[in-house]
Amino acid sequence: MKLDKMRSSDKVIAHQLKDPHVRAEWERTAVARAVAARLVEYRVEHDLSQTALARLLGMKQPAVARLEAGEHNPSFDTLARLSSALGIESHIAVAPAGDLTSAGWSATAAPARIGLDHRSPQAQCNIPAACGLKKR
Repeated sequence: MKLDKMRSSDKVIAHQLKDPHVRAEWERTAVARAVAARLVEYRVEHDLSQTALARLLGMKQPAVARLEAGEHNPSFDTLARLSSALGIESHIAVAPAGDLTSAGWSATAAPARIGLDHRSPQAQCNIPAACGLKKR
């Protein structure tokens, strides 16, 4: 296939997200993908292997590999462990649907900071901000 005939990843994702089952899984794993991207970014920044990162986190290497796969949402305990060991913040807001300002979020910052805006592929690819994961 010629390069000019290839579709960008954003176009491929946008096409796939038209399927309601794919969209549901995409939305369900939004936090997992954000955590995965941040872990890989952290490992690259600090020149660590999965095994070295696992030691730092008090985990085994397969657990880090599962987190980096981005297919399963991490538990709150795992998010706390990552935050403590790696200096990663995660923000969670509980508020009535569409009213994140009552939970203390600004109207413009809330969707990007906590990853509730699942309408566009770009929102999910904008890591680490996609789900409220950022460096401290």
